[in-house]
Amino acid sequence: MLPARGLQHGTVRTARMDDPTLDSGSLPSRAELPDRPSPRVARTASPRSERSDRPGRGLFDAEVRRPEAPEGPGAVAEGEQVEHLAASLRDALVAALAPEQFQTWFKRSKLIRVDDDSAVVAVPNSFAKEWIAKYYLDVLQRAVDSILGADREVVLVEQPESLVVEPPAEAEPAPKPARAAAPEAPARRVQQPIRRSQLDAASDFVLNPKCTFESFVVGPCNRFGHAAALGAAEQPGKSYNPLFLHGRVGVGKTHLLQAFCYSVLERFPDSRILYLSCETFVNHFIDALENGDMMSFRDKYRNIDVLVVDDIQLLANKERTQEEFFHTFNSLYNAGKQIVLSSDSPPKDIPTLQDRLVSRFKWGMVTEIEPPCFETRMAIVKRKARERGTELPDDVAQFISENIEENVRELEGAVTRLFGYTRLTNAKISVDLAREALAGLIEVRAGVPTVDDIISLVTEHYQVKLSELQSKKRTKAIAFPRQVAMYLSRKVTRHSLEEVGGFFGGRDHTTVLYAVEKIEKEIAADREFSRRIQHFLDRLGSGGRS
Repeated sequence: MLPARGLQHGTVRTARMDDPTLDSGSLPSRAELPDRPSPRVARTASPRSERSDRPGRGLFDAEVRRPEAPEGPGAVAEGEQVEHLAASLRDALVAALAPEQFQTWFKRSKLIRVDDDSAVVAVPNSFAKEWIAKYYLDVLQRAVDSILGADREVVLVEQPESLVVEPPAEAEPAPKPARAAAPEAPARRVQQPIRRSQLDAASDFVLNPKCTFESFVVGPCNRFGHAAALGAAEQPGKSYNPLFLHGRVGVGKTHLLQAFCYSVLERFPDSRILYLSCETFVNHFIDALENGDMMSFRDKYRNIDVLVVDDIQLLANKERTQEEFFHTFNSLYNAGKQIVLSSDSPPKDIPTLQDRLVSRFKWGMVTEIEPPCFETRMAIVKRKARERGTELPDDVAQFISENIEENVRELEGAVTRLFGYTRLTNAKISVDLAREALAGLIEVRAGVPTVDDIISLVTEHYQVKLSELQSKKRTKAIAFPRQVAMYLSRKVTRHSLEEVGGFFGGRDHTTVLYAVEKIEKEIAADREFSRRIQHFLDRLGSGGRS
């Protein structure tokens, strides 16, 4: 990936392909969009006279007024100077794309800089950057060309905190007369809170309009869960069915469930979504048994389009309820209805869960939402502060992020508490004030073992060097101690899979996950090895993470 001019992120030069997450009915017709040029890999700017064979722009030429672009060698437009260009680019994309496509991928993207050679477009997260680069780069390039009137390469950068979320009523440009009669346009122009009545009447949750995909901070710890939930919302019952999200308390599972429901109702307003906790399902089942009203119970749970159940691990040790949920699952799945489940543990780790349910929960997508890494925590803290109208100093955001490591709700609570304390004391926000305001909320964790402590222990026991653990060597004498160290790092520290991999030569999360699973199998099969691992944990002063 090539470096962007003056920015920390790389350029993207990948050809657009048909978007697999949308059916053909939601894509612009061939009359609306020009024929696509051949896929471009590593496109470079060239004079327009050398590209006379490029197909015409069709819709872009007809509907978009071309504002003045910066002229002259070295001319640069950014900040307020680029606002009118950014607005025109949004107009072009609204005209070229289906509403679902614009809402999902371009609503929070923004043109932030234009120079002689490039047009820099900021996107909210890495997933959006990769998706736009893969499926929408050609449309975006044509829109940029139609606005600027000269060849400039599109550069995508991940810069979420530079984006300004506009008020809902102004989230999109005013519709043009030709598009004003579109039946879905009014509902998409003004985003109204989705009330409980728009969920099934038996739902025991109310959707929070703040819990959307757009407000979800995406990082290495949660990007797979975010992508899976987004894909399931775009094609309910088709992409990932069932979708099973698991992770400990406060990592964002509920936010993704709410965002999923919100997105489905936005795209398919007539969908019947039943969103409830597993405890409610159990109580409804018990009531139906006591009252002899199983037909009504089954009618309520099986005549819906989407079933969303939170805390599905509560099915543990409830054989009759598991039996009924099994038949409910089969009925919905066979009818092509979407099922979304969340749990604090993966299916295989839910006690006494029937094997046939474990198997069915694995049919679709099972993904873990891990505790947020430091960078993600920083982004969350700054986002929550910005939502309250204040830009939090970096050193204060860093202080909060370093001391609250696992729970997103606690991060938000810390920001709320800090702002309240600031108003009461009328003091300027600083690290000292944050330390004073958050006293009692921030834990004192003296002597918590680190990855360095683990590496020292493992290298001493197995007589290997740190450089060997971080090398590419795969001999058993090196690979096995490396796997032990990775396992201990996951058990004892709060680092994510990717962060642990970074300590061992930059290995990816799948390598760390494989190491953890292999050591767990060795522990189960070898009693002596299990005692050795427990000895390591005792020396580190930890029984492992819960």
